[in-house]
Amino acid sequence: MNRMGRATLLLVIAVFIGQLIRTNRDTSFVQLRMRIPLIQAAVMLLAFGLIEAFLGYREEAEDPDAPNRSISPTIGWLLAAPILVLAAVAPTTLGAAAAQRADPLTPTEIDPQSSELDPIDDSNGPVEMRVYEFLSRALWDENESLRDQRVVLEGIVVGDDEVDDGFLLTRFAVSCCAADGLPLQVRLRGVDGIFADDTWVRATVVWRPPPDDRNGAEDAPNVVEADVVAIEIIDDPPDDPYENPY
Repeated sequence: MNRMGRATLLLVIAVFIGQLIRTNRDTSFVQLRMRIPLIQAAVMLLAFGLIEAFLGYREEAEDPDAPNRSISPTIGWLLAAPILVLAAVAPTTLGAAAAQRADPLTPTEIDPQSSELDPIDDSNGPVEMRVYEFLSRALWDENESLRDQRVVLEGIVVGDDEVDDGFLLTRFAVSCCAADGLPLQVRLRGVDGIFADDTWVRATVVWRPPPDDRNGAEDAPNVVEADVVAIEIIDDPPDDPYENPY
């Protein structure tokens, strides 16, 4: 691969990353907060590609046979294979299939976010809450701030064979990219109707305390249950489909 080949490859990758960002498809791979580093990477690749193209053009102008003497391996073109695959197959976010193959993530007792939890006031209507915070409060809040409070959760549907009137509302916790994603799950009960796996829903729920009034992360997600007050399908999934557990 000569200079012009390397320049082409760098420019193609830069343009591809830019296209992912422009169409908002980058959030299928990484959290929304990683968009700025992605933009920076695309700009750097674009700059390096232009520099390599300029140097290659100047080299060929001075010595037309220089490209034929390039010692760079042509196998470098295989770097374009992932780009071609991603361009041909539309990216999708982590879904029910991934959730069924992975152990759910459970907030730990020493989690700083769950050590000091503010009271919940739903006097003005249901309170929107991240699934991670809901689990933290359900498992570790000794004051039971969730009790009798209406809470709104958003996530995808994952079928649950253990109940015939509900499913596992699931949202993936992703620290950086989809490769480290783990499912956060709340078992919803009292669901009217049938919802297909991977359907995005917005559910108003009320926490269902464990029968023995003892919480424990080792029993999740079975312990973390909620009764559905209202539920609706989300036609347009959120821009950032993943949650940051930190």
